[in-house]
Amino acid sequence: MEQELNVIQLRGSLRAVLCDAKNGRILREINVDNVVVTTGRAWVLGQLETVNQVTSQTISHLAIGSSTVAPVTGDAALGGEVTRAAISSFLTTGLTANPPSWQAQASFATNLANTTLAEMGLFNSSGGGTMLGHATFASFVKATSNTFSVSYTVSG
Repeated sequence: MEQELNVIQLRGSLRAVLCDAKNGRILREINVDNVVVTTGRAWVLGQLETVNQVTSQTISHLAIGSSTVAPVTGDAALGGEVTRAAISSFLTTGLTANPPSWQAQASFATNLANTTLAEMGLFNSSGGGTMLGHATFASFVKATSNTFSVSYTVSG
């Protein structure tokens, strides 16, 4: 008889919306899967036991950048980080679903990240820190007349 293995696989996806700040009209919508990187998986496992657990280093920031290089599991940072925003809210109602999930939400106002954008990642710090996931997408230019909102979902 074969033994069934229980495996936790972290997956991530994101939805990002670029809007006209004046009237809220959606100018671009991005839906893409991400790569959960090795350092992020190690961080998650470390949080499960008390020796490595650091409650002050929870996932707290979403970074956006300009690099179009496809993410790989060995990434520890974005290829061309532009800025980070604190996660404004977490949606945790999916934690009781199968598979469980949570969603981090962050926004970049008209005065932030006004350049070509092509990547984003989840981090546990406002600078440096551990990256959990990394995604790239077709590049576009965010201007001062735009807002940019991201919903980043991680599921197990």
